[in-house]
Amino acid sequence: MTDAAWSPLLPARDRAAVLARLAAAARPHRVPHRVRPDLADGGAGLALAYRRLDRARPGRGYGALAEGYLAAALRGYARFGASPGLFGGAAGVAFAAWSLSHDAPAAHRQVVDAAGARARRAADGPYAPRAVDVVAGLTGAGAYLLCRRDDPAAADALRTVLAALSRIRFPDRPDPGMAHGIAGPLALLALALTADVAVPGQREAAARLAAALVAGHADDAWGPDWAGPATGRPLRASWCRGGPGIARALWLAGTALGDDGPRGLAVRALKAALRRPPARRRVDGDPGLCHGVAGLLHITARFAHDTGDPELAGAAARLATGPLPSGGGPGFLDGAAGVTLALLGAATDVEPGWDRALLLA
Repeated sequence: MTDAAWSPLLPARDRAAVLARLAAAARPHRVPHRVRPDLADGGAGLALAYRRLDRARPGRGYGALAEGYLAAALRGYARFGASPGLFGGAAGVAFAAWSLSHDAPAAHRQVVDAAGARARRAADGPYAPRAVDVVAGLTGAGAYLLCRRDDPAAADALRTVLAALSRIRFPDRPDPGMAHGIAGPLALLALALTADVAVPGQREAAARLAAALVAGHADDAWGPDWAGPATGRPLRASWCRGGPGIARALWLAGTALGDDGPRGLAVRALKAALRRPPARRRVDGDPGLCHGVAGLLHITARFAHDTGDPELAGAAARLATGPLPSGGGPGFLDGAAGVTLALLGAATDVEPGWDRALLLA
């Protein structure tokens, strides 16, 4: 693992080509007065993308677009309200505001205040995946609270979330994925341990979840992979449900627990996903971070940075400079905002801290 500052994976000519492609697609325009506040496909995600574009190419109006979309998203939140969740609710717009060095006091307070009740329901009631997951549940709220642990109320709420996740008894055959399965809670528990935020039982819970993911893998002709618990079919090579997202959770767990076993499996699983033909990995026709090629690109870039492995760096470079599918709209999870952020991560030296929302770092 390297502690070096973030650096671009692409040679200079390819970096220039990627930035030119992004500039052509991100023309200055008028921001609506009020937009949907959510991170998944609303103004919060666009604010993140334009802020990163502004850091990579300052003085071209992207900073004003970032501020405009954040303000419009906050107006949308004030007008319509939202659930406490990360990708469709208050935690997402609060995360975007924090990322742009702003406060969103109402949204922040909603997430903090809701944490206790949500944690009690998740820990004491029957297991409900959506109540626990990254997208709308307790784990996603915890991802935001981990960013805001400098605030005493947020730090207390985070510990409540971690305590609940440490107590939950997941089913014997859970969804393994990052978005809705056990890889998401594992990633949060591990990132908190690495940040020296720990509650009783947290380390043991992380070890238990990591062991379940290790035990659940099987090798095919290309290497380690996971199957869906309901279908038994191999999962697409995505952030949300498949091997790359699961591999990242195992890497983070191995780092937090000081265990090279999960880290070695994580690298092998990602390399296997990269070797599989497009028809088998089933992400190359989709642009997005969630279940498309941008997610595979960014996870590969994170691993390349952490490991210094030239094979992974080369794979990330090929994904970044290859043809990207169109579609998905403007959003963060499925569309242009997420693609832009993944490409900037490969082409610039701007640390991609936005990926805390995906629990990748």
